[in-house]
Amino acid sequence: MPLFAKAEFIFRLNFKAGIATASKNSAENYYMIGLADDKYDYKNYLPFQRPIKLGRYEDADAPHNGLYAECNGDVCYNGCKALKITSELIVFEVQGSVIAVDVRGVKIPKRFVQYCKEIFGDLLSIEG
Repeated sequence: MPLFAKAEFIFRLNFKAGIATASKNSAENYYMIGLADDKYDYKNYLPFQRPIKLGRYEDADAPHNGLYAECNGDVCYNGCKALKITSELIVFEVQGSVIAVDVRGVKIPKRFVQYCKEIFGDLLSIEG
């Protein structure tokens, strides 16, 4: 069964992760998760961020106050449509593109799934 029902995507990227990160920066007000093929000499990398909370006068609908996504230097806000986590893959659907990251053998931080819930909310599904 396909991870996403949509048959056609503009762009597909598959890579094997070498590192996964998860952080909460209260001083800078964001949750962040990231995946890359290498810790230092990376070719493929994906960071995702969302503010922890918005200030009283901040516009919740402003793009920069939403979900930040980056893939190898390409940036978008609020373009993520789905995230699926399985025991072997983490698959993102972002602006008509699919990014599948093989995470077999990668040490996933304890808070990775928790921060994914904070960042992606209802866009997140977990299998297995």
